[in-house]
Amino acid sequence: MQILRWDPFGMMREVDRLLEGDTARREGRSWIPRIDVFNDEAMLKIRAEIPGVSSDDIDITVEDGALTLSGTRSFQTVDEGDGYYRKELVEGVFKRTVFLPDSADVDAIEAKSDAGILEITIPTKPEALPRKVSVQVS
Repeated sequence: MQILRWDPFGMMREVDRLLEGDTARREGRSWIPRIDVFNDEAMLKIRAEIPGVSSDDIDITVEDGALTLSGTRSFQTVDEGDGYYRKELVEGVFKRTVFLPDSADVDAIEAKSDAGILEITIPTKPEALPRKVSVQVS
């Protein structure tokens, strides 16, 4: 009888591997950068992990209330015979779509990239911001 080591996070790692790594390369599918979407005061912010992608290879489009982030990540081609022991970095095309609220001011979107993190800021239209109404007592 063989004794197996219990690994409580083994299944999560296996799911991550299937969704992001080896399967994408074998089947020729695109890789999927991870994103955060959150409100910061009067703005909607989207952050995406895109290491190894230059700004020339990124496209941000807004259409029908949806922001689409797409692009390509590629590395210098190295043949299998050039000393590879393991290849885990996924390259290829990517595409992520985020549906925007009606209050998003799509004409004032800004994007900047620093250290492999793309940050997109989308201001909220002033008329859509919550406002306080005072009540007068008579």
